[in-house]
Amino acid sequence: MQKKINFNSPVIGLDGLSLNDANGEVMLGKILAPVIAGQNKGDSLKLLNWAMAIYKNDDLALDKSDINVLKELIDTDSQMTILVKAQLLEILDEE
Repeated sequence: MQKKINFNSPVIGLDGLSLNDANGEVMLGKILAPVIAGQNKGDSLKLLNWAMAIYKNDDLALDKSDINVLKELIDTDSQMTILVKAQLLEILDEE
């Protein structure tokens, strides 16, 4: 069974407010997409398609094994902060 997931949500700071930069709200998907595209192992076509869809704010239709791949990628990434990782993982865990 596939689950629709969308990362078009703002990063929420420790104060409970969305983070902003010069372009407006900092969005989780805009952080995640280049991290996925920058991977050097895994299913290249699948990961690139995910990255492009996330960057365009499209929904991803993921099965349980795909969700686990994405969780592992997020959890083991050394570029993203815990603040961002936790919010991405919460999206993946939503029912």
